[in-house]
Amino acid sequence: MVDDDVRHPVIVDTDALIAVANTGLWSRITDNIQLTTTNVCYHELKRHVREMSEYAPDETRERWVHHGSKKAVDSFDDEETSFTTVACVPRPHGEDAGETSVKMEIEQHTELYRFAILMDAHGRQAINRIFGDADETTGKAVAPTFLLYLLLDEGKCTVAEFCQACGEMLRGEGWTGYQAIQAAWEAIPVDCSQYLPNDLVS
Repeated sequence: MVDDDVRHPVIVDTDALIAVANTGLWSRITDNIQLTTTNVCYHELKRHVREMSEYAPDETRERWVHHGSKKAVDSFDDEETSFTTVACVPRPHGEDAGETSVKMEIEQHTELYRFAILMDAHGRQAINRIFGDADETTGKAVAPTFLLYLLLDEGKCTVAEFCQACGEMLRGEGWTGYQAIQAAWEAIPVDCSQYLPNDLVS
């Protein structure tokens, strides 16, 4: 982990990191995409690794969160990746501290970010208002599926691999309600209907 305030144009919150780390494309993300998160999100991931059992039964939320958090932490700790953490001051606390820290980071350094990746609808709306009010930025808050789309856009996976990984993420996270599905595909110009069942495509 490089904790030297290098800010890459893509910033990701805790839940989005867990969601993407649990897909089959995570190793390609770590090899090809430059990411930033906050120290608050990083510590949330470490807490999940400590508090959630790696021996929890398959298909359980506990197992999913532990596994995704561990993969994400390991990647931020790996000096070979282009993953950085930035310190959030003042440090927020509470249930949504990670998401709040991403919003604070964008408020303080709006022009440096192109994408903020998080699933929470209110969080995305709040961050999009910050981007919208700023001059000379085209930043956008998008759902975690967009991180996989960045991989596809760079030619590092096929459309089939992209669509299958999105399906894997949506099912694993339980993001299968109408609004979650709409959010997942909102910014993505790819039709996955030939690869995924109708209930996972908007």
